[in-house]
Amino acid sequence: MATPDCPRCRRTLTPFTVMLRRNRWGGTGPAPRPEAWWECPGCGWLGCERRAGAPPAPMRRLESADADCMFCGEEESNVASEPHLREDGLLGDWMVCLACGTSNGRRLGPPSR
Repeated sequence: MATPDCPRCRRTLTPFTVMLRRNRWGGTGPAPRPEAWWECPGCGWLGCERRAGAPPAPMRRLESADADCMFCGEEESNVASEPHLREDGLLGDWMVCLACGTSNGRRLGPPSR
């Protein structure tokens, strides 16, 4: 896997692993999420490569109550994709807890006009 450059500052991104730590059937230990995760050591940019060979998509660090994981309770651990238009016409994003690996699609509401 080639190491991409940061789209913001052009430094080499650092890979990291997000582990699935919840709901592991049969008592199995944590397992890595299937995506490739990247962080820039220079500017802090964070990205997720959901398909092999695709450029990492930007992820944003959430703030306030949205930053705390509702599943494991870890504070300031949630990140989310850029908002996108869903099939139902509402805006949504994909949220992932970097501590427990749980992900969830969220409805953000109607698009602004």
